[in-house]
Amino acid sequence: MRSKVNIKSHPLHPMLVAFPIALWTASLICDLLGLALKKPELWSAGFYAVIGGCIGAVFAAVPGAIDWKTVVPPNSSAKSRGLIHGSVNTVVLILFIIEAVRRGDAGTTPDRVSLLLSVVGVAMLGYSGWLGGTLVYRNQIGVDHRYANSGSWKERTLDDWSRPVCNVGELAQGQMMLAVIKGERVAIGKCPEGIVAFSDHCTHKGGPLSDGVLIGWAVQCPWHGSQFDVHTGRVISGPAQKQIKTYAARVENGEVYVSPLFEVERKKA
Repeated sequence: MRSKVNIKSHPLHPMLVAFPIALWTASLICDLLGLALKKPELWSAGFYAVIGGCIGAVFAAVPGAIDWKTVVPPNSSAKSRGLIHGSVNTVVLILFIIEAVRRGDAGTTPDRVSLLLSVVGVAMLGYSGWLGGTLVYRNQIGVDHRYANSGSWKERTLDDWSRPVCNVGELAQGQMMLAVIKGERVAIGKCPEGIVAFSDHCTHKGGPLSDGVLIGWAVQCPWHGSQFDVHTGRVISGPAQKQIKTYAARVENGEVYVSPLFEVERKKA
């Protein structure tokens, strides 16, 4: 899912997290070396690295929080993983703020409590980094993997099902878009049989199907590869076991409309 906070499609959050990671880790190394070699200038550098890391962490947290709120699909493994990731980072920031306050200035020798705070903070930072890597490489949060000729990414928010989602000409063959209609996430796609609409929520781990691949009448989840029939919602291949919800899509005067009643009508038939 493409990051909302980016520079020419490059997400800002992973650019900024390098600063607190590097500075906090360097602060621990400088403190340990300063004590071992009895060089005050090293633990002074460690103190300033703590301050710089705290500032960098605050700047990095803002785009991360925005992406978690706006990009990560609700009720998904990435949503809960992102919450843990952000919570751990918050605890780490608090630990280093406590350390900076305890030391007070660059001339103060770091004591055992300060070193313990640094060690725990860096260890937790490593765990948080592992979670962040999982969000990127497994859940593909912040990844822009549009393929050739897929067109620009489209996303619409509507407050009523009676309003048109898009113009039929906006979607190329095999292209999808996301429509959030009255809070419900619906993937709209164009396949050889025409316009189709189905739930954006993969039933395995909640992956965003609108960010996957639509080939023929099958959509593949970008997270773990589950495939679904876009007409019936049935599972073509796992790991998903439950089918997805499908919707009725119709074209009137070139405009695409989606109805939430298709699932009910199909069960009655």
